[in-house]
Amino acid sequence: MGIQWYPGHMAKARREILENLRLVDVVIELTDARVPRSARNPDIPEIHRKPWILAVTKCDLADPVRTELWCQFWQRREEKVVLLELINGKGINVLRKEISKYLTKQKREPRVMVVGIPNIGKSTLINRLTGRSSAKVGAKPGVTRGKQWINAGGFRLLDTPGLLWPKLEDQEAAVKLAAVAAIKDEIIDVEEVTYWLLRFLQQDYPQLLAKRYNLADPVGELETVFTTIGHRRGCLLAKGEIDRRQTAQLILKDFRQGLIGPITLELPQRNEQNEGS
Repeated sequence: MGIQWYPGHMAKARREILENLRLVDVVIELTDARVPRSARNPDIPEIHRKPWILAVTKCDLADPVRTELWCQFWQRREEKVVLLELINGKGINVLRKEISKYLTKQKREPRVMVVGIPNIGKSTLINRLTGRSSAKVGAKPGVTRGKQWINAGGFRLLDTPGLLWPKLEDQEAAVKLAAVAAIKDEIIDVEEVTYWLLRFLQQDYPQLLAKRYNLADPVGELETVFTTIGHRRGCLLAKGEIDRRQTAQLILKDFRQGLIGPITLELPQRNEQNEGS
């Protein structure tokens, strides 16, 4: 499976982000706690010339043990990191304090830019910081459109459209982004993504897989696991065969909503873990 995703509006968004850098005082980069490496965008390194905070979203859906390993890794790299649970607002006050450290008194209101890949929680974060529904929020990538300056009480926030990098040459990263819905289901093979996810769960989280779907042998033959889930969840066609697409969508939905359990799809690699040591 080859996932390619760089539509024209994203190319335009990249140009706008780079143009707006000169207007802002601080950048908040969002990453997804379930895919901490894959969700970070290497296509805009110029952003790091500004004071910069890494805000890690969806921590409530991620494996807390692995999140701690990532925090240790980022600490060794001397990155400023704030963990967030946007549904309940956990971490928002910590983020506000970190932002305020970078904002000195000046004639105009300080400006903060929020960047990140699609469907990572930018609009929800902005709504939390402003205390109201200032930015559109959607369950699918691609909801944010155009430039929005929003009053956040003491500073102004610039929301930006979600930005993926061109070509997605790292196909493993691409399938992880598809699994967390950073790439639209309409342009991927959901069955192949689901198979990748099931293989991963069999290896790293077999107990969670078994518990969610009442599987006697969660690490058995992959097709058997897939069809068993389809039958048990009633994803059936007229003749009693499983509806493969419906089964795949159900499993992906369960994962994305945290119903299988707290899961993180990647760890700092060995060479990364040794950085700064």
